[in-house]
Amino acid sequence: MANKLYQISDDTPIAMLTVGQLRNVISESLEEKMPKAQESSNNAEKRYVHGVSGIKSLFNCSYPTAHKLKETIIKDAVHQQGRVIIVDADLAMKLFRDHQQVKSVRSLGNK
Repeated sequence: MANKLYQISDDTPIAMLTVGQLRNVISESLEEKMPKAQESSNNAEKRYVHGVSGIKSLFNCSYPTAHKLKETIIKDAVHQQGRVIIVDADLAMKLFRDHQQVKSVRSLGNK
């Protein structure tokens, strides 16, 4: 009960806090920052790569293969204006996976 009467200020040394008080201070601080973290996480969900070299590193392939992917399979994930190329990495991976699944289904029909 004495702990609740003791006011914790910004000048209170951490060594003067009990474990329960420290836990409360940390949880209150996290609760204050949670809405801000959720807003920024919406923007952080999108992952982009830049240029053909970004596609190359995303798919771990050669430069010519990355250029072919840009022009064909992942075309819907690519946004290009002049020489600037931006690729939605998650959408590109989804398009690539979907293409591979269609390709594997087609090969099953040929047997």
